[in-house]
Amino acid sequence: KTVVDDDGVAIFWKKDKFKAIELGFLKFPSSKKSEAVIAVVLENIKTEKRINVLTTHLPSGDEKKKEKERLDVLENYDETWDAKRIFRTSFGWRKCNYGDFAQQFNGILSFVAHYVKRELYDSSTTIFALDANSRPLFPLVAVDGGSKRTNTWNSIHQGIPNLDSVWVQSGKLLATGESTSSSKFPASVNKMRGPSSNQPNKIGEHQCELIDHIFTNGQESQLIEDIKGQKMAPILYESREGKAELELNPTQKIPSDHFPVVVDITLSGLVTESEYQSVDRLMELLRNQEERISRLENEAEVEGITNGETW
Repeated sequence: KTVVDDDGVAIFWKKDKFKAIELGFLKFPSSKKSEAVIAVVLENIKTEKRINVLTTHLPSGDEKKKEKERLDVLENYDETWDAKRIFRTSFGWRKCNYGDFAQQFNGILSFVAHYVKRELYDSSTTIFALDANSRPLFPLVAVDGGSKRTNTWNSIHQGIPNLDSVWVQSGKLLATGESTSSSKFPASVNKMRGPSSNQPNKIGEHQCELIDHIFTNGQESQLIEDIKGQKMAPILYESREGKAELELNPTQKIPSDHFPVVVDITLSGLVTESEYQSVDRLMELLRNQEERISRLENEAEVEGITNGETW
């Protein structure tokens, strides 16, 4: 029996600027929960440029066996992965499987990589956002029968070509996952479970770390670190004690145990609104110029006929 999990994921967009033209779904194999990756392809209504947005929520837990669980949903050749999608057509939404591509899916990494590769033929940009439940410097665990040691951060950052972390692009982390600050570390979650928690073994455990991630093949990204006086992720702390213990979430301002991650991403091949308006104005000037030339030619033709000249 499938258990509906409350750790769901969703994607929202501005419907006055974008329309969804494809929805994809990759379900975790052998899962008692309804866990999956959601993918939506958005098309800019004006420019027709596309953005592929994917999101998921990886298994939680700070033990190495939990990290192994996370790695198994990122890449696992021993399981059968179920991928489905629907397309928008002139007749409405229609089911359409991934065809031969589905045979190449062996986990989340290959599913995300499928969308990243689309840039080659449609100039689209891919954005992959997730609650990884794993910090960049999580201790490495053995995979592939012990022949390789890795963690969630390295698997994503190194496993998908042309995909980079917004933490790296914005200068908060090195590619190794280490903080660029010698005295502070970044965090996207700062919480401590109380006595009412349904996870009694985690009561009193202080979690202050960077587990929320956004990866993209966009050209560059810039973090929005403050909105109307409220700090956005990442929050920088010198220690998990002291100040961090006094700023636990949730609060009345932040009703989640996670800080929001807000970022501006420069999309690959996507014409910005200002660029679109500039081109629109240029086309209008050209049309006006053509009309003016046509009018002058007509006036000259009339004048030539009046003077008895042949054109």
